[in-house]
Order: sequence, then C-alpha cells, then structure tokens
Amino acid sequence: MEMITRGRSPMKGYHAMSGAEMSPPGGPPDSGLISGGVGGSESNGGAAVLVATNGVAEPSSSGIGGSRGSSHRRSGNANTGQQEVVAKFTEASHFFKEQLMPVRQRQGVKDQPLLSASQGSLRDVKAMEAAAAAASTDASSNRNLQRPTTSQHPTNGGGGTGTAAVSYKKSDSGNDGFGAVVLELDAPPSHLRQEKQSDACYSRDISASNGDLSNPQPVVSKHSSRYRPMQYGGGANGGGNSFAAEVDTNSTGRHRTSSTRSGSVITFRNIRYEVMVKRFPWSKAEKKVVLNGISGIMHPGLNAIMGPTGSGKSSLLDVLAGRKDPQFLRGEVLVDGAEQPDNFKCMSGYVVQDDIVMGTLTVRENLSFSAALRLPGNTSAHVRKEKVDNVIQELGLSKVADSKIGTELIRGVSGGERKRTNIGMELITDPPVLFLDEPTTGLDAFTAGSVIRTLKMLANSGRTIIFSIHQPKYSIYRLFDNLTLVVAGCVVYHGNAGDNPLDYFARIGFHCEAHNSPPDFFMDMVHGEIVSRQDSRGDLEILADRDSILDTDVLKSQSEAISNRLIEAWRESGLSDRLEQQVDDIYQRSLNRECVSTDVKVKKVPRVEYPTSVCNQIIWVSWRTGLNLFRNPQSSIIQLVVYLFFGISLGTVFFSLDTSLESGIQNRQGLFFFLLLQMVFVNLGAVEVFIKERVIFIHESSSGFYRISVYFLAKIFCDMLPIKTLPVLLFMPIVYFMAKLKLTAGAFFFYELNLVLATCGACGVAFFISASVSVFGIANIFISIIYVFMMIFGGFLMNIGSMGDWLSWCKYLSLFNYAFSALSVNEFAGMEFCPTTDVANVTRTCKDGYMVLSDQKIAYSTGWDLWSNVLGMLLITFFFLGLCYVQLRRINKYK
Repeated sequence: MEMITRGRSPMKGYHAMSGAEMSPPGGPPDSGLISGGVGGSESNGGAAVLVATNGVAEPSSSGIGGSRGSSHRRSGNANTGQQEVVAKFTEASHFFKEQLMPVRQRQGVKDQPLLSASQGSLRDVKAMEAAAAAASTDASSNRNLQRPTTSQHPTNGGGGTGTAAVSYKKSDSGNDGFGAVVLELDAPPSHLRQEKQSDACYSRDISASNGDLSNPQPVVSKHSSRYRPMQYGGGANGGGNSFAAEVDTNSTGRHRTSSTRSGSVITFRNIRYEVMVKRFPWSKAEKKVVLNGISGIMHPGLNAIMGPTGSGKSSLLDVLAGRKDPQFLRGEVLVDGAEQPDNFKCMSGYVVQDDIVMGTLTVRENLSFSAALRLPGNTSAHVRKEKVDNVIQELGLSKVADSKIGTELIRGVSGGERKRTNIGMELITDPPVLFLDEPTTGLDAFTAGSVIRTLKMLANSGRTIIFSIHQPKYSIYRLFDNLTLVVAGCVVYHGNAGDNPLDYFARIGFHCEAHNSPPDFFMDMVHGEIVSRQDSRGDLEILADRDSILDTDVLKSQSEAISNRLIEAWRESGLSDRLEQQVDDIYQRSLNRECVSTDVKVKKVPRVEYPTSVCNQIIWVSWRTGLNLFRNPQSSIIQLVVYLFFGISLGTVFFSLDTSLESGIQNRQGLFFFLLLQMVFVNLGAVEVFIKERVIFIHESSSGFYRISVYFLAKIFCDMLPIKTLPVLLFMPIVYFMAKLKLTAGAFFFYELNLVLATCGACGVAFFISASVSVFGIANIFISIIYVFMMIFGGFLMNIGSMGDWLSWCKYLSLFNYAFSALSVNEFAGMEFCPTTDVANVTRTCKDGYMVLSDQKIAYSTGWDLWSNVLGMLLITFFFLGLCYVQLRRINKYK
C-alpha cells in the first residue's frame, strides 16, 4: 500500500485491547505513521504488524498479539517508500458471520482492497470475503483460511491472528494523510462487550458481578468531531478480538492511500444567502433571505438535506457546491478545513435534478464522453475504457451499458438506470464529494430506493455524499448517516440520522407516533399539522383538528409558529452549541494555518485548468453533437425530407419561367420571396437547440468538461453548417434548374451563396433566441416577431421607396432585404422582358432588367452594390452569433 505522508504527526492512539499506547514506528521522525495491535498482554496471540516507512521496515512496539506476541518482519521497498503489512487471518465462523461481516458491509470495507504480504501488492478483498463466508457456513470446521502470501508465519498463544493496516489522517498540525485500522481476528472473547461512553470507546466486562467497566481504555481517543470510529472494539485480558476503526485526527485531511477512498469534510459557518426578487416587472427589487445563519459539518457518508418545498435545501446544496453567486452570499465554506477553492465545482461531482446525459447516446458512450474530457489529457484510451467499465460495474449498469438513454422518439433505459448514469458521469473523476439535487424526483418508490441504495454503497466506499430530498419513505430514510432538516432557511436539526432526531424533537415536546414514519412526522410537524402543547403534566402532542387542517389560514399560522419555535429550540439546544463550537474550532484552525508565518505568504489553492486541450475538447464535443444529430430523426431525416419537398414543390410551381413582360418579372420575384421564406422559417426548429440542452450545457461547462467557446463552435460546425446549409446545397439546385433561371455558372453559384447566407443568418437569430429564453413557446414568439419584421422590410411585399424616410432605414436590419436584393441583381441584370401580345399598329415596348431593379429601388450600378448585400448578410449572421455566445457565457456564470 502506497502511503502519501508529510510532516510529523503528534497524534497518539491506544492499544485496542490492553490499552497499550500506539506510537509511531521507529523509523524516521517524520514518518507520520502509527501502528499497534490487539490481543491481551498475556495472550501471546495475534500476528505482529510491521510497517515499512520511507524504505525502512520497523516492527510495531507490541504487535497485534500483545507485548509477547510473535513478530513478523518484512522488508520495505527502499526505492518506492512503500509500507507493507504482513499478517494472516484464520477462520472465525460464528464471529465473522454474525459480527464482522455486517460491520464490514455497513462500513463498505468489502469494496476496499486490503493489503497482502505478497511483495507489497494489493489484493481484492472480495476473494478473501468469499472464502471467509464459505468458512462461516461450517462452524464446526477448523481449517484455516489464508490469503496467498509469499511467506507464512505461525502465531503463538491462544489469541487471534488477523490483518491490520494502520495509518493516520491529517493531524492538528495540518499534515496530510489518511488511514484506517482494519483488524480481523478469530475467537471473540465472550465476556467482553463493545460499548461507547461519552467521547471514547471502552470494553465492558459483562462477566463481572457489578457490570462495571473492566480496566477501561479508550480504543480511539475522540475530541469533538475530529475522530470518527467506524466500529469499536476492546478487551482487557482476553484473546484477540476484531474491530474496524477509522482514525480521523483532523477533519481537514485529504490525501488517500491507494487502497481506500477518503471523502472530504465540508464545514459551513453562518451561511446567509439572499436574492433580489420583483413581484412585478415594473416594481422595485426586494431582498429575500433564502438561507439565514446556517452552520454544520458534512462528514464522509450519506448526508441528507431535508425540508419542505421552498425551505432552502436546494440553495444550501448549491452554496456548499460553490454554485451560487458570491455577491449575495455571506459566511464561510471550508473544504477539509481550508477555504473552498474557486474551482471546487470542477473538483467535486454535482448531479442536477434533470438529466445530464444525451438521450441519443448509449450509457457507455455518455460515460466515455465524460472520461475523455474530465480525466487528465495524458490518460491513455485503455485507462479511460477501464475506468468507464469500472463505473458501469459499480453502478450495476452492465446489462444496459450499450443501450441508448432514450428520448421522446427513442425507447431507452429505465428511470433508475438513467439516474445511475447521471451519477456515473460524475464518478468518472472519483470526486471526494458528490452533490445531488433531489435524486429521487420523478421516480417511483422502488426505483427511488434503488438509487439511494446505490448512493449508500458509494458512501460506504468512503465518499462524501450530500443530497437534498423532500419526503422519502422510511426504507430510504434509515439509510441516511447524517440529517440536516431545514425550515424557512434555518436549520432545526443537524446531526446523526436514525432515531436521534426523534429523540431530540421528543425532548422539545414533539413526539412521533409509534407507527409513523420519521420523514412524514418531520413534514407534518413543520407544516403545522402536529402541534405541541404544554400543560401541568408536561409536554403533550395533539393532532390538529379536522377544521384546522382544512383551514389553510389556520394551518399557515400554525406552521409559521411551529417553525419559529423549532428554530429557536435548535439555537438554544446543547446540540447546536456543540456543533457551533466544532465549526468554530475548525474555522479558527484554518485561520491559524493561514497566519502561521508572516514571512512566507500562504498561497491559495491554485485554479485547475481544464484537464484536456482545446483541440481534444472540440473533437469530443463535435463527436457527440454529430452523433446526436445523426441519431435524431427530427434533425436528420425530417430536415432532408422538408428541403426535398420544398425543392420539388417550388420547382414544379415555377417550372420553366419565361421572359415575358406580363409574367416573367413577377414570377421570378415571387420565386425569390418563397425561397427566402423557406430558408428563414425552416430555422424555427433551431430555436430549441440550446433550450433542450440548456441543463446539460450549464452543468458540463461549469464542471470543467469543456470551454464555452468549444461548445459554441461545435454547434456551428456540426449543427448549423451541415444540417442547415448542406440541404440547401443539395436540393435548392432543383428549383434553379426546373425554373430555368439564368443559366450561367457565376449566376448559379452566387444564387447558392445567397441562400446559404440567408439560412445562416436566420439560424444565427434562432441560436440567439434559444440561448436567451428557456421556454420553447416564448422563444417561438420572439423569433417569429423578428422574422416577420425582416420580411416586411424585405422589399417584396412593399416597395421600400414608397416608405417614409423615418421608416425606410429599417431595411438595413432586414435579412430578407439583403438576400432579395442580391438575388434580384443576380437574375435581372442583363435580361430583357418583352410583351407576348402582338397587336397591329401598336409599338412593341420591351423592358430590361435594370429598369426592373430601378423600379424596386435596388442599387445595381457598381459591383459593390451587389456584394454589399452579401456583406450585410454576413454582418447580421455574426452579430446574432456573437450575441448568442455572450448569452451562453451569461447563463453559465453561477451554476
């Protein structure tokens, strides 16, 4: 096991069974490791632990078996500085099955590899557990189950043999590291009971007549919240026992070993978040307090933020994730005891309430996209694939790995599998903290339970899971490790979940009925449906009468009164005082750490750049965009069919246009108008481009998947250019040749150029509206107004020259005007239109194309007059695309 250590640790532990002090091994003074063992001092049982630190192997002071336990030594690797633990374990049928296995399952140890004595390698613990589970089925068997090692050592005495891995997590001095104690020994002493009193763990001798503590010694000394034992064990003089404990000497530790995960500890202090709201668009903005003085600590595990609608639970989640505007935020958020870095939202995982996966891609393709953009750029394709496969297996998605997520037109995976895929997108980077905004919304009860059980499994593996939830069922609630109950922007409970909240509320007068679900009880209480009344006999709880329940005004009044009482009760409680003290201690240590030296300026956590290059981002975002368009019938097949239909239809109606004075001019102008009408209004579908992907874009760009410019360019290169312009190049020539327009190469290519620019300009307008408005119906209204305005001033429906000077300038804002003028000059220049009626004694008068252009007030005299229309279309296109990019940056700023 490779250990990342730094500095000297002042932390001291205790001998698990006999109370002998665990001390750092005899290696270098800056090793920062502690070791020790279990077993009675006279038992001679257990295998001793040897730790190689910085290339020097040193035995523990007393070993696992006690002061006379046999010692086993294994050399450390002087080149790599690895530490190894030599141990073995034997069968413990009843104890392993009844006590150790459940503990390991609760703590997630089964998903963590343990150390073997095989040349410092790591072996998957699942093989060991499978063997141990097989042994537990035959309690009478006495055969030993041994992990494969290169050297086996017998043990002395009647104590147990076992495995141990001992290290430490960051100490008060600010040194980094992580450690866990995992001991598995046989033959638990029947006269010892593991108990916890006050802030330490002791072993109680239940065979004693008075049942008092027998030579109590703490397994892990615990101060405030800095020590988090996973399981307690002890013993005075008996044989070997088994326990698993995690020693967190300071909540600010972050480094992990290669065999265990360590979630970060999130500390928040006096959080106050305000927003400015307007009751009406014309009214003055008023300040609204969303969060008011919230403090707490989120440890590794399953941390639930619960509360009624509008209580501020999602806002609190966003604040902790660093996704709220700091302009309206007050208070401190610490990550592992240090100031929350600016790029924390790129370091952590965040699963939004809506889907953050592309429906046309498969589960594996979505995860591969995340891996390609969020893993370091030098990560090989093989490693990325292996990472994706591991996440798929960890989340139970193997059966649907190659199935599409699904859209309105494509049948896909189930809701639970879709939600687990969303989680997998964030797990690719193995973040120390994972945030989820109401992960059970829209799921049925069974699927919701499956999602939370998946989160529990991830929490058991050492991650910090923080999520908001409204009102879960009891089977979901009992999986929570920590509960934060928020009402009206204030905390009314923060601490361990389970029965602890019920005990707390019972002490302040709110009792949960025996058969009532705790989450239902919490919601009924804060909504005023359960009230507390004081009388001479003490606290009595009554259910509000039916009339009160039906009277919304009375219910609202009761809810406000109870909410205020709950808030005040929490602020005055001892739990809140202890929590505030712990938070203040952590905050003070962070200040002290920043002010350790006046000579050396403490550097802030540097901003992490995007893991991959711009070129790599463009390739992968373009790959996904193109694949999404290709697999979406609405954007691929239907678009082609529409253009083909219009091309054939217009070609048929305007087939073989003549040059007669009566119809030749009017028919050509009508054809140009309908061509432009199609080129512009067919882009109404483009208005949903950013609306449909708005949630995905905001999440991915703010989480460091890609730069905003990369996403914007990918939409232009893979959506606007091929999907909007390629059909024009393919099908609009049908109209040109069927209508027999000017049959010259230059005229034809200029005709194609004008239609392409008109399409791009209209698409640019659609992109801008799509990036500015989040509702499809409202976006359609805005874009229709713009298109109609441009059409009115296009020069076909009304002669521009007949408009007043105060209004005629609007033609310069019209895409129709530039395109119609360019097509007219391209077609009419050099043509002549003569009447077809031959009447005697009537002078035959013909009209050339320049006269037609002059009548329409279209400039044609110079080459610039022709190409100025092209420039006008280009300017409109780039203007609206530029506005679109600005809007994309604006909506992405604080989310």
